Amino acid sequence: MRFFRFILSISALIAAATAQTARWEQSEGGLGTNLALVFENCEPDGQPALPSIPGVAFAFSGRSESVNIVNFQMTRSVTLGYAVRSQGNQPLRIPAFTVRTNKGDVRVEAFDAARPAVAIDTLANSRLAPERRSVWAGEVLGLTYELSAARRTNPQISPSFDWNPAPLVAEDWSKPEVTERNAGGERRVNVIFRTRAVARVANTLKLEAATHLISVQTGTIGFGIISQPRMEQVSVTSDQPTVEVKPLPPGAPAGFGGAVGQFKLTSKVVPEKAAVGEPVTWTLELTGTGNWPDLTGLPARSVSNDFKVVQPKARRTPAEGKLFDATLTEDVVLVPSKPGTYTLGPVTLAYFDPQSGTYRTVTTPKTSLVITTPAAPQFNVMPNPSAGADESAQAAPTEKTPPKPVAAAAAPAGIPRDPLPSGPNAQAPFTLRGLALATATPFALTVLFWFWLALRRARETDPARPQREARVRLAATLREIDLAAADRKAGLLVAWQRDTAILWGLAKAAPSADAIDSTEWSDLWREADRAIYGKQGGLPADWGSRAQEALARKKTPPFRFHRLFLPRNLMPFAAAVTLVLGASLTLRAASADAGVSYRKGDFPAAESTWREALRKAPLDWSTRHNLSLALEQLDRPAEAAAHAAVAFVQNPAQPAVRWHFTRTAEKLGAAASPLAGFITPGVVRTLARDASPADWQFRLVGAAWLLAAAIAILLLRAYRGAHRAWKWVSASIGVAALVLAALSVNGILAYGAAAHPESAIVARATTLRSIPTEADTAQKTTPLAAGGLALIDRSFLGWHRLAFEGGQTGWVRKEDVVPVWK
Repeated sequence: MRFFRFILSISALIAAATAQTARWEQSEGGLGTNLALVFENCEPDGQPALPSIPGVAFAFSGRSESVNIVNFQMTRSVTLGYAVRSQGNQPLRIPAFTVRTNKGDVRVEAFDAARPAVAIDTLANSRLAPERRSVWAGEVLGLTYELSAARRTNPQISPSFDWNPAPLVAEDWSKPEVTERNAGGERRVNVIFRTRAVARVANTLKLEAATHLISVQTGTIGFGIISQPRMEQVSVTSDQPTVEVKPLPPGAPAGFGGAVGQFKLTSKVVPEKAAVGEPVTWTLELTGTGNWPDLTGLPARSVSNDFKVVQPKARRTPAEGKLFDATLTEDVVLVPSKPGTYTLGPVTLAYFDPQSGTYRTVTTPKTSLVITTPAAPQFNVMPNPSAGADESAQAAPTEKTPPKPVAAAAAPAGIPRDPLPSGPNAQAPFTLRGLALATATPFALTVLFWFWLALRRARETDPARPQREARVRLAATLREIDLAAADRKAGLLVAWQRDTAILWGLAKAAPSADAIDSTEWSDLWREADRAIYGKQGGLPADWGSRAQEALARKKTPPFRFHRLFLPRNLMPFAAAVTLVLGASLTLRAASADAGVSYRKGDFPAAESTWREALRKAPLDWSTRHNLSLALEQLDRPAEAAAHAAVAFVQNPAQPAVRWHFTRTAEKLGAAASPLAGFITPGVVRTLARDASPADWQFRLVGAAWLLAAAIAILLLRAYRGAHRAWKWVSASIGVAALVLAALSVNGILAYGAAAHPESAIVARATTLRSIPTEADTAQKTTPLAAGGLALIDRSFLGWHRLAFEGGQTGWVRKEDVVPVWK
């Protein structure tokens, strides 16, 4: 035992006397080169400060410790792992440096990697390609962003990337165009995005670099059938091309407003011949490609003082998804006050054409406008109070003369219509087995699709998802911090703090270091604050490695597959069903509340509730009927009759609606001419009121299908020689179809203009005006009685233009009419 103790003592003295060393060792795998810094018989005092090498970044990957005893000699080792990332293919050489340990300073000798580090550029690279390197100020410039990645790395490329277009004004990037090609004997995936931009100020611009975060495969995890690819995120930064923006040349023509591009200006006057008092519309339309964000309007126009001008704002309509292709339209309404021949135009627009490098002008042709004296007054004019007894004497015999009847213009006779184009061939029927498989397949695919949607929803609603995503972003941010220049580190540190707050679940808008439940992370946060906001900003040399080590130790909960079967993920349609039921219950509740208000005698509240419900559902005939009841209670018979008539047209089969329509029409003493016959209906209108005009139209379509089926049966019998009974079946179907068609046509015609989608009923006595304004007292007007039926053929700034059966037209306020179907 004494000898054994002696041997152990000698071994301990030898181990203690062994010199402390530190050296580099290399291992292969992953993206680039993996190195290990091995300390023997000592350990580093904190995170070592590695030498700075241009284009090379060291990412800390972990720490391990071991003890070896060989020939009674014990060696303690501490190993720090680093993943090396380089931006070039040059050989990797690490110079010698000194590191502080618990046994004093230890020198690490220079190290040459056995293989060059894998450059990110060899795996993925990107570039910005302007269409031209020299453009004019305001010229539309095409810009292409191209990302190329090695196919062997199985790249996963995000459809979005970061790029700041300032000082350019740019459109959104197009959808990615994915292609594959061979480059240097290697298969590569190319993704191209396109956009267009405009530089407003002359200068030499250096475009901002685009940053794209992609995932590449660096190996596999596991073995055999349970292996899976190991993916690493890589930040790819594009180049920064320069574009020279030239100022526009001198000598701009008069009236030049800064338009740059290719433009077309058109002018249209409708009508070119009109009578005094009739409105004339002069339309200017500018189209083309150019710097539309800098264009303020169309050139000014000049007209004679014999016209009164109503000028609305210009309408700009950009092309879908485009910023530099648009149409600018401006309508000017001219109301002539004197007869004569006038000239409108020309109108000239000056612009700069970047393709030719010269100023150009586009001019609209002159348009001659002929204004005539009206042959007869089209509107009733108030009598002149200064007229004497002569006019009264002349009016007396006129009153005794009966008015001449005016017959309606005959409708054109029917003529054959155009032939139909050829359609697709008919499909062959399925066999019984094929029909069963075809019927069952969509349900099986629906189940699989359902589970796939549920899995996506489970991943999206996973409460730990933001923390996992933040952890991935933190790893990429730390790698960028190691490579970034000093002026870019502040922005990267702000991004690091934002993702750190998400990783630790800090809900505050501006959390402090004390809010983090970790001393290590709190110290990192304070040092980042000093680097961002301090007067002498700067990170400690070992900050990046300590942050990498802290991130490696911080774990986030993984995704749990059982979340797939949670009700909110497996049945997402339950929310939609709830929404529909909620909306239905809301409408029913609103209707119920209005009914309670009506029964309590609060008719204004009932009217307001029912009117708001009709604004959302104008085809709800029961709500419109109820609104008519409330309006009658409020002594507004004209409006009540209008809404009752609309409810009757929408659902004439309802007895209560029929009775109320008849009552309000008799109380008002008037009704629309097509609907007046339903008050005391004959045989024709008794049949017609069985359904609404829309229902009769559907029945007419059904009659057409029945008649086609009868003809098809006759053809089948003629070609196949079927049994004679089919002849009688075909005849029966054909007769039924013709009867149904006759009833349907009768039902549609019985409603007259009320069957038109643009029909409306005048809800109150008002004034029919020749132009849509109340400011012009000199325009011609005529009284318009309530209850009339007309078509809305135009709308303008709160006005409707009504067209009546006799051809009369005029403008009224929107509040004065009740649309039948809208």
